[in-house]
Amino acid sequence: MAKGNEEITALRVYGRLLKKMSRPGVLPAFVKSRRLDNETVDSLGQRVVAAAATWPDHAAIKYEDRAMSWREFNERTNQYAHVLADRGVEMEDVVVVDIINRPEMLVATMAVLKLGAIAALVNTGIKGAALAHSLRLVNPKTVVVGEEQMASLDTISTDGIASDWLWVADRGDANAPDGWTDLEQAADTASTSNPAVTETLKLGQPAVYIYTSGTTGFPKAAITKHLRLRMGGMLVGRAVLELTPQDTVYSPLPLYHSTGLLGGWASAVHTGSAIGVARQFSASSFWDDVRRFNASAFNYVGETLRYLLNQPPSPEDRNHRVRGIYGAGLRTEIWDEFKQRFDIPSIYEVWGASESPNGFLNLLNFDKTIGWNPMGWKTVEWDAQAEEPARGPDGLMSEVGPGHTGLLIMKIDAHQEFAGYTDEEATEKKVLRNVFEEGDTWFDSGDLIENLGHGHARFIDRTGDTFRWAGENVATTEVEGVAGSWHQVDQAVVYGVEVPGMEGRCGMALLMLRDGEQLDGEGFAKHLRANLPKFAVPRFVRIGSTLAMTGTFRPQKYDLKQEAYDLSAVADPIMILPPAEDAYRRLEEEDVDAIRAGDLRL
Repeated sequence: MAKGNEEITALRVYGRLLKKMSRPGVLPAFVKSRRLDNETVDSLGQRVVAAAATWPDHAAIKYEDRAMSWREFNERTNQYAHVLADRGVEMEDVVVVDIINRPEMLVATMAVLKLGAIAALVNTGIKGAALAHSLRLVNPKTVVVGEEQMASLDTISTDGIASDWLWVADRGDANAPDGWTDLEQAADTASTSNPAVTETLKLGQPAVYIYTSGTTGFPKAAITKHLRLRMGGMLVGRAVLELTPQDTVYSPLPLYHSTGLLGGWASAVHTGSAIGVARQFSASSFWDDVRRFNASAFNYVGETLRYLLNQPPSPEDRNHRVRGIYGAGLRTEIWDEFKQRFDIPSIYEVWGASESPNGFLNLLNFDKTIGWNPMGWKTVEWDAQAEEPARGPDGLMSEVGPGHTGLLIMKIDAHQEFAGYTDEEATEKKVLRNVFEEGDTWFDSGDLIENLGHGHARFIDRTGDTFRWAGENVATTEVEGVAGSWHQVDQAVVYGVEVPGMEGRCGMALLMLRDGEQLDGEGFAKHLRANLPKFAVPRFVRIGSTLAMTGTFRPQKYDLKQEAYDLSAVADPIMILPPAEDAYRRLEEEDVDAIRAGDLRL
């Protein structure tokens, strides 16, 4: 039985909703957001122009020890845009932006958007085949790469990817590679005037591609329109976090992710607040940054909050002015402890994939919930063994109600669009048809949730071939492809397993070795680390003797996930690769005990 701030009743929901809507600016934000549609001419680029006119001398971006005003940001964005336009970038051309968290990443992204082009925001943590796939997938006209990303680019062949390559200096004294253009130098002499095309852009036009991992194994490019960025920024900035030009929202999350881009940047654009940008997340310096930027809000993913909680307690833990936080993935088991230790009044947990037609938001500040969504979703029975929604004799699915767990699905119609991906086949895989009646269509979220009633839900787990680890989605088929390319491996099956005290699921691989082979633990580890981002490298390897298959010749992963690395349940040899070691070695009982105690971190 829920109690305290976890108890969700109709009286509490409507009472809190009335109180929230009476706050200054909240109700107008909801009303204005509902008036936006695909035909509205008022893009995110126009909002930047408006911010520069309204709050010219207020900080737009705080980064390390410097700040950039809204006037400075708008003018620099215009200079980038004019350089791109002079090089042939036009409406709906694709420009890849591969820059880590720093002001230039936002300048480049908004320059692309001001031209009506599409910014493909590459995950800066990937390399090798996944990076090559991400670039080729969107057929870019231009690629903009930060100096700090050149090492990742060196892991692939760039032949035939794009005709124009631009380089953005970072902290070093290096020069642009031969044949590349130094974007910063070119922009120094460009016009600071607003591009004329910016004033013509409609909200229904695509703005960015946000990459997401899926069952195909490689990143997919989810289409995000200006409408989503406008609505999200307006609602999160004004209605949820209630930001003003005197506020700063701190965003240590990657700006190529929806939470950082929408919850951080778009929120700042709509409210005139500043965004405090961290080059990368650091648990040890997090609160120092919050205080240095004088932040009143910050973005998170669940793992970041656990990392903060794992830091040694300090008298400074409550020395900040944060009044609310916005993000996804805060686990229920640490919710109360985090909120109390750091004195956080409001936790606005959210659920919403980059491509989902709808989302949840903990607008009413209940505990241990992904929040409220008053319409457009259902939960249906999930067949864990078959790893697919259950269908009855009539071929239709069965809804599960409050108090039960099921697969979250969302209605697709004119009011809840599913823009999909650049890959039509990948788009179709996310659509469920003939769910409750002949001809209806629903979006498959891939997540299991508990229906809490009164429009609220609690996240339970992810389904399918993607699991989350270290704040990133890991596509099992991508890892299987790399592991299976090792000369000793005949077949690799990859899945996520739970680890005590850790968010998400840790990677584990079942390897079927070629006849007569014994795994070279050091060579295999080196191979994986050279071809995968570090979060995707499996920590456990099981050397299998048999592999159960489904009737459609797919590996059965259910039992493998349940057995995990339990030495008492698994007769096969199991190996482990701790982050600080160079080779897979035999897993021993003392290792399992150390993992359980938190002494061996993965």
